[in-house]
Amino acid sequence: MRVIGNESVHPGQLDLKDDFETANQLFELINFIVEDRITRPKTIEALFNKLPEGKRKGIEERDKIKTPE
Repeated sequence: MRVIGNESVHPGQLDLKDDFETANQLFELINFIVEDRITRPKTIEALFNKLPEGKRKGIEERDKIKTPE
């Protein structure tokens, strides 16, 4: 993504040989990144927040990182 995108944004470096397939794959990659880094975590958080408060607190306590003494 960065290699193709970086060259495309600089004046005089646009590769007119880029084709539909390349552009389509880049859009698919963007969608994958957004799904993985934004949509999925928000969906999981929304589901977690629907749990009863006592269950959420229990999970949060269980997941706390214990610091070495």
